[in-house]
Amino acid sequence: MLGDYLHRVRARWRHGWRARNTRGNGIHSPRLFYIVTALLPDADAYYCFRDIERQRERLLRAERTLHVQDYGTGTSGERSIQTIAKHSLASRKEAQMLFRLVNDIHPTTVVELGTSLGITTAYLAKAADTSKVITFEGSEQVLSVAQDVWKRLGISNVEPIVGNIDTNLPVWLKQQERVDFAFIDANHTEKATCYYFDLLATKCGQHSVVVIDDIHFSSSMEKAWKRIQKDVRVVSTMDLYDMGIVFFNQQYMHKHYTLNV
Repeated sequence: MLGDYLHRVRARWRHGWRARNTRGNGIHSPRLFYIVTALLPDADAYYCFRDIERQRERLLRAERTLHVQDYGTGTSGERSIQTIAKHSLASRKEAQMLFRLVNDIHPTTVVELGTSLGITTAYLAKAADTSKVITFEGSEQVLSVAQDVWKRLGISNVEPIVGNIDTNLPVWLKQQERVDFAFIDANHTEKATCYYFDLLATKCGQHSVVVIDDIHFSSSMEKAWKRIQKDVRVVSTMDLYDMGIVFFNQQYMHKHYTLNV
């Protein structure tokens, strides 16, 4: 919508202004300094990047139409695979940042809210190849395409849960002791995003990391991001514009960083 587009234009300008010359400056925690200056901007291509991006390219050419169930809006409809791939997938830069972060953390439990066509899931699964990636998706037909992507890539450590995330996530979390890494990319509203974060945070430990996609997508998502930053369980955050990273480690300085990476 035009309103959300104009919001993103203004948000991009504000972010650029606040983040100017801040890459690493003022970050006193050695661990966070390493993440910002070395880990996230690493330009090296890992072994799996090319194969995953080939699957993205294939999806961008796929004209087949899917019936998409959207629990967030309460509506469903027909969309082509290429349209979903163009508008709903995390960018290559963002997905590869997630890969490096997960690969460095070595999490036991990885959770993704919003499977879509499975490209980001593939990056998470390759980064945590000795662990299980639990991914939640609302639409069965969309998930079927994602499962085909994982099969083509030889990925076997993904456990998909299909249906309404609002009801499936709390049921699944009750059976878990801890969530080490979570990526929230589902219903892009303040209410839903804060609901998902609050659920996940109850299972997050000191070394857990939660990443939230599209924190400046709309005024609603910005409100969600600000609420999360004020959560008493949150110690430090990084605003990278396209996504926000949340840390719970009490050894870090209580500070929120706006960064260009």
